[in-house]
Formats: sequence, C-alpha cells, structure tokens
Amino acid sequence: MSLTQTWRTRTSLALTAAALAIAAAVPPVARAAQAAQPMAPAGTAAVDVEADREQPAAVVLAGEPILWITVGAGPYSTTFRAERISQRVGDIVHDRSIRDPTVTVIEADGSSELRIGGHLVMVVTPRDAASIGAARTSLAVQYARVLEAAIRGERLRYAPSTLVRSGALGLGATLLFAVLAWLVVRLTALLRDRVARRIAERAQALHAMDSELMTSGRIGRAVKSVILAIRLLLLLAAFDLYLTYVLGLFPWTRAISHKLLGYAFLPVRAVALAAIHYLPKLLFLIVIVVVINLAIRLVRAFFHQITVGRLVFEGFPAEWASPTNKIVRTLLIAFGLVVAFPYLPASDSPAFAGVSVFMGVLVSLASSSALSNIMAGTVLTYTGAFRVGDRVKIGDAFGDIIETSLLATRVRTIKNEEITIPNSIALGTQVTNYTREARTHGLILHTSVTIGYDAPWRQVHDLLVQAALATPGVLSQPPPFVWQTSLNDFYVTYEINAYTAAPKDMIDIYADLHSRIQDAFCAAGVEIMSPHYTSLRDGNTVAIPRAFRPAAYQPAAFRVESAGVATSSSPHK
Repeated sequence: MSLTQTWRTRTSLALTAAALAIAAAVPPVARAAQAAQPMAPAGTAAVDVEADREQPAAVVLAGEPILWITVGAGPYSTTFRAERISQRVGDIVHDRSIRDPTVTVIEADGSSELRIGGHLVMVVTPRDAASIGAARTSLAVQYARVLEAAIRGERLRYAPSTLVRSGALGLGATLLFAVLAWLVVRLTALLRDRVARRIAERAQALHAMDSELMTSGRIGRAVKSVILAIRLLLLLAAFDLYLTYVLGLFPWTRAISHKLLGYAFLPVRAVALAAIHYLPKLLFLIVIVVVINLAIRLVRAFFHQITVGRLVFEGFPAEWASPTNKIVRTLLIAFGLVVAFPYLPASDSPAFAGVSVFMGVLVSLASSSALSNIMAGTVLTYTGAFRVGDRVKIGDAFGDIIETSLLATRVRTIKNEEITIPNSIALGTQVTNYTREARTHGLILHTSVTIGYDAPWRQVHDLLVQAALATPGVLSQPPPFVWQTSLNDFYVTYEINAYTAAPKDMIDIYADLHSRIQDAFCAAGVEIMSPHYTSLRDGNTVAIPRAFRPAAYQPAAFRVESAGVATSSSPHK
C-alpha cells in the first residue's frame, strides 16, 4: 500500500470514529426507554454502576480511537468490551501468521460476529444498533470496514520502506527543530540586547541620578526576565511539537505521541469549550456593563449641569453635585455587581463561594475605618462645613482646602505643607471656617494690646482705629471698633476688631496691622507696655490721669515711727 493510500485510510478512520462518537453522544432510544421505566429500589450505588456501564468507550489501536462502544453486552460494561476488542485487534496486527486481514461478518444467534479468519474480533448486538439508531447488519459492515482499514494501516507502518521513510522524516524534523531553536535563542538574545541598549541610552540622555539608575537597572532586569520566559515557552512549545511529530512516525511510539498531543491540546480544548458554553452569560454581562456605564454617564451629565449652574434646585447647593455624583456612581456600580454576580465565571462553584466569603470577611474587618471615613465625609459634605478653596482651621491644621473626598480632606498650610486629614478625625474635631461668612458679612480680624492706666483710654481707642484703617485689606465699612476686654491690676487690655473680605490674606493683614499699631502709638508718645509696679515708690498719689484729679488735690501723707520717735512726713518734703 502506498503512502497516499495510508493517509486516505487514516482519514477514513478518523471520520468514521468521529461519526460514531457523535452518534454515541446522542441519547439512544433504548436508553430513553430504560430511563422511562420505574427505577428499581436498588440504591444510589446500583444507579451509578449502571450509568458507568452505559458510558461510551473507545476501541484504541496504537493510541488512536478507531470506533466507539456505546452499550454493554450482558454482564460486560462498555469499557470492558472496548478493552477486549482493542487487545484482539492489537494481537491480530502483530500476528504474522494472519496473512489476509480481511474482516468477514457472520450472522449467529441474532448477532453479527466480525472475524478475521478463525479469530473473533468483536460481536455487534441488536443493542449496539439500537443505541445509534441503525440496522444491525449495516452497522456490522461499517465496523468491519473500519477495523480492516485500521489493521491494514497499522501493519503498513511496520513495513521496512515506511520505517525508512519515517526515519528520514524524523531526521529532517530534528534538523528543523535545531534550526528553529537556534533562531528562537538568537532572536530573543538580540531583542534583550536591544532593550538593554535603549534603557541605557534613555538613562544617559536624562543624566539619571543614582535612584534613576537603580530604577533603570530594575526595569532592565525585569525585561530580561520576561524575554527569557518567552524564550523558554517558545522552546518548550517547539519541543513538544517536535516530539509529537517524531514519535508519531514510528508505530512503537505512536501511543506516546498521542499522549503528548493530548497534554498540549487538552487544556486548549477545555478552555475553548468553557468559553463557548460561557458565551450566553458573557453577553448578559456585556449588557449589564453597557447599561450601568450609560446610567453613570447620564448621572454625571446631570450633576455637571448643576455644577456649572445650568440647573438650580432650591436647597441643593452646587458644591453638593460632585460628591452626590460619586455616591450615586458607587451605588450604581454596586447594583451592577449584585446583578452580574450570578453570571460571573464559576460563580456557582463551592470554591468561588468560599473565596467570596473569605474576601467579604477580609473587607469587613479591614474597611471599618474606611467606612467610618466615608460616612464622615458624607456628613461633612452635606452639612457644608467647608468646601474647596476655603481658609479653615481643623485641629492644629491651618490653611486652605485643596481637595475633599469620601475618605479624607487635604489642606495646604500657609507654609505650603500638605496635610491629609481623615474625615472621621475632621468630623470629630472643631472646624473653623474663615471664608464662609467673609463672602457676605466680612471676617473680623482682632488683636489685643495692653496699656497702662496712665494712658487715656479714648486716645488708645483712636490710635487703634487709625492703625486699622491704615492697614491694606481692612474694610472701612463696617468701621473697626475697640473693646476693652479686661481691667487688670496694672494695665488695661484693648482689643481692636476690623473687617476684611480677604480671609486668605489674613496673615499678611495681621502682620501689617501690628506694624501700623506700633507706628501709631510711637508717633503719639504712648508706650505699648504692661507696667508692673515692683520698685519702692510713693504710692499715695491716686493712679488717675492728672486731668481728672480735683484742682486742690493733695496726696495723703504717711507716718514713720523709729526707735520710739514718731515722725510725720509729707510727699512734698
């Protein structure tokens, strides 16, 4: 038999085996009739044994399935029948005493016996024919053709000319594999060197510092590792194909070749079948993603109109639009995940359920502080404590709000320091907003000075008001005013209050106001001093400005006694 005839024989065998496999996969009439009968009370184990007996089994020759046994015969299961037939076919192939492998069909006792000479190959029963819905005689003739072609083709592989041809093909495949492996190693080495040069040129062009050089080195090592992994995968794939082809050339190693081919393509086949079966659920997931994405876009467009002022709702300020959009978006995503969960891959498996429970426990334990910050951020947003751009004081942090989120608030201090404050802390501490009222009523800046009782309080008031009005950033209307906050033992505390509409300049205004107060008091000859009387002095004169004393006022005299002699003294002596 020529090589062309051999390939035709193999193709016919493959097509016949595929047809029989498809026919075996269709629920047979006899099996359906058996399933319709009442189940005997024999227990679950008996049902499982019967199911195993009816599982299709392949008749294998040199590792290749040539036909399928779909039903058992008497006490024998499909697997037992397939193994016995496979053993008989193999013995006939290697039995050189059998010159003519022609398979004949002999009718006996309502069954068809397939024989080669005096050797029984298999028996086709009426149940075999009923299982695939074909006539028994026609099925027996078809099986006879398949078995005869398989035996002749397998014997041809042992022919010296075929073995010589297979050896030549194996040598050519070996040379081709060597060339392919050399090309893979060479190309990956060139790719690795090219990437290394590009990284070195990039670092040199940027005049990289030590840290950047270290980063470039790490990137280079990572790229080299990836290239080496790709090289290894390509070599393994080429070696697997090489072994599969070379071992398949010789009859003694064909079974190993089929196993290697199965190892290579079984995962691919499993993934492909799983992907095909998952397509309906995948389409449903795509619809969910599209709908949720469209809803998020519509909600974002709606709140954007509120932010820019095109839509105005009473009792809903524009600054609430952005956080409300984030909250609604989060709720939509959560709703989409809940709806899509049953359609995720392997969502109904125990492993997926266990992982889901484990992840839920981890999230619940690790996100307690995050949830408290989210709730605090929501409260801060809708209570209007502050918004972006406000000058605030939160605890010890004093500066401008640069970002608000559901988790934290960021403040830039007047020293250009950026402070991140968790919202739970911001909600639990005192928040002072210097900007909110400044937009309408003005922010009152205030500072205190302490002056002795000898300075007239009206003069001090006038000097403080003049200094405030001369300060840039202080409003003339409403006018500044002074409070005398305390009358201490040695001095009076005066507090100047001035309005400003620029809370972000309050530190500069304070500094300028203090310098103006110093200039005004120095020009008027009034000391900014908190006197404490600690020296020995005549304290009989009342501590009232001279202009307020009576015209005939005389300080009281005091008396000093020493060594029994009394002496009277007057402050005028």
